[in-house]
Amino acid sequence: MLINKMNTKRILLYGLHILKNHFLTTIIFIAFMYLYFSLFRGTISQLISGIVISILYLYGNFSSGRYHAKKRDALPLSAAILSIIIATIPSIVFAYLASINVSLNDKGLLKTHWLNVVYRLWNSPFIGIFSYADEVAKNMHSKSPIVISYWIVVAFLPVASFLGYAIGILEAKGKVKLPEYSLFPKKKGQNKKQGKTGKSY
Repeated sequence: MLINKMNTKRILLYGLHILKNHFLTTIIFIAFMYLYFSLFRGTISQLISGIVISILYLYGNFSSGRYHAKKRDALPLSAAILSIIIATIPSIVFAYLASINVSLNDKGLLKTHWLNVVYRLWNSPFIGIFSYADEVAKNMHSKSPIVISYWIVVAFLPVASFLGYAIGILEAKGKVKLPEYSLFPKKKGQNKKQGKTGKSY
């Protein structure tokens, strides 16, 4: 079998790890959401800030996937893809349910529906993107921009995680080498120690 019982457990654990990272990022952003809307009031400023935050989110997931792929006991790429799919399932479900409940009032404004609220909270780092999509939908008097923004956001986590993991595997094999960036100084020999003993989830 390509995936044995041991790998099944590790696949689930790594999928939960990716999901946990997304959840923690969401909670942190929700905590600062009032400050965010206080600083970025205009639609364009929210779009620009939303793009910047999206890039940071992509980089965070890319770096995490790259780091775990270089562990000694890292999952093979095929197994890691299953983990990424598992981690993406909640966003896909929320996006589908929210999308079918998107509707506009006579002024082109999004009608409040709890599923749309849940989806936006679940993907709160992208609230600037959603705000811009709301404005476009209002001007077009069409719900399409909102629905499209929902599905674009769904792709951020799996794409970034997959690319990071794939690059990490190539780095582990010595085929490519990307520069290392860290916000905090690492102790001497820390990377070597983690590479030998660290778990991949």
